[in-house]
Amino acid sequence: LDVVIADLDGGTVTVPECVHVSLLPEPLLQQTREALSMVLDPELEVADLAFPPSTISASSLKMQDKEIRAVFLRLFAQLLQGYRWCLHIIRIHPEPVIRFHKVR
Repeated sequence: LDVVIADLDGGTVTVPECVHVSLLPEPLLQQTREALSMVLDPELEVADLAFPPSTISASSLKMQDKEIRAVFLRLFAQLLQGYRWCLHIIRIHPEPVIRFHKVR
């Protein structure tokens, strides 16, 4: 009942009602939206600037795919930085046990 299913072939994500999925923290959410907007529609992103850059053009589909992957790679790197602070080593067992403790 607490399993999130991501169907990559069908493009769907099934989240059970008992699982709460929170939004990204605010600075990361805004940065990711801006970066994706700049990749997908660069003209729209700079339309309101008084002095827009002179060389703004949409990338090819292959390059766009790589740019989107880079945006998400950067997002995941920022989300997971410092995860080692949450690792808790329990040494009372014959073999040490490493537990993830997200409150730390």
